[in-house]
This record gives sequence, structure tokens and C-alpha cells, in this order.
Amino acid sequence: MPHRPLVEVVEAARGGDPDERDALIEAVWPDAYRLAYTILRDKHAAEDAAQEACIVIYRSVETLRRADAFRTWFYRIVVREAGAVKRRRGEIAEALEATTHASDRETAIDVWRALATLPENLRIVVILRHFEELSSREIASVLRIPDGTVRFRLMVARRKLQPLLRDLWSTAPAATSEVHTHAI
Repeated sequence: MPHRPLVEVVEAARGGDPDERDALIEAVWPDAYRLAYTILRDKHAAEDAAQEACIVIYRSVETLRRADAFRTWFYRIVVREAGAVKRRRGEIAEALEATTHASDRETAIDVWRALATLPENLRIVVILRHFEELSSREIASVLRIPDGTVRFRLMVARRKLQPLLRDLWSTAPAATSEVHTHAI
């Protein structure tokens, strides 16, 4: 079957056909898992959150008014479910894996360790902005906070990350500039 643009898959799934909803879940699963993992930093918790998010999406996609609004709606659901899994488990995963755009595993680990020092509300906006490439307006919609709050949190996060990553940027090879661009 040829690859269809996501908006077409969403539009078809909104029609209520179970096969189309299955196709939608298959299309979004990798992104749901990746986002949940970047928030929770635990493989099993991320799987739980992504599964819960996909259940919500499967059951509710027919209520989505516009297919082009799916992306924001999707991120909101995954973030909410990741938070719910985190609260249910009552734990924060310590292990960090290098799943960033960094080409060097040690550099990626340093970036994730720096991100782990941020409070969750700051870490989530950084992840959504620089790893999921959402605009501040989209992040505001996902998190249901004012756009200005998103920009403020990004500014605070950058200020907190800069001293932690300064040595990394000044001593790293050219490939690290990619980490700098995507990490903060």
C-alpha cells in the first residue's frame, strides 16, 4: 500500500472505519512512543503512555473537527498520558538513552543529562520545541498554556542549560553544532 500523507489518514479515520483507525494508529505509534519516551525516559513507561494515548486517539478521532488540527491534538494527548503514567508509577526513570540527533553517543548522553536537570515543565517545552519541532503557538495549544508562558519557559530552560552545555559546545567537534541547534 502506498504511503499516504498523515492528513489523509486522519481524514479517513475520522469517517469511523476501524481499518482506517488502525492505519492511523500504525502511522502515529512511532511518534507517540518517541515523545512519551523523551518525557518519561523509561522504555516501559513510554510504551504504556503511548498505548494509552493511542487508545484515546482510536476511540476519539471521529470527534476531531478538522484533520489539520490532528498534530496539536495528538501531542496534547501523548503529553497528558505520559504525565498520567508518571503519576501512576510515582517514579522518575534514572536511565537516559542517547536518542537525539547527536552523532556522538557521549554528547547525546551529556545533552540528556542536562535536560534531566530541568523541572518537568521546562523539559517538556524544550522537547516539544527542539525535538518535535513545534512552534511556541503549537506548544501552547498542546499544553493549554499561554504562548508567552511557552516562550518564557524556553528562555528559562536555555539559561539553565547554557552553563551545563557550554564546555560541550566549546570543545566538541563540528558535529556537536547539530546538538546545540537541536538541544536548546
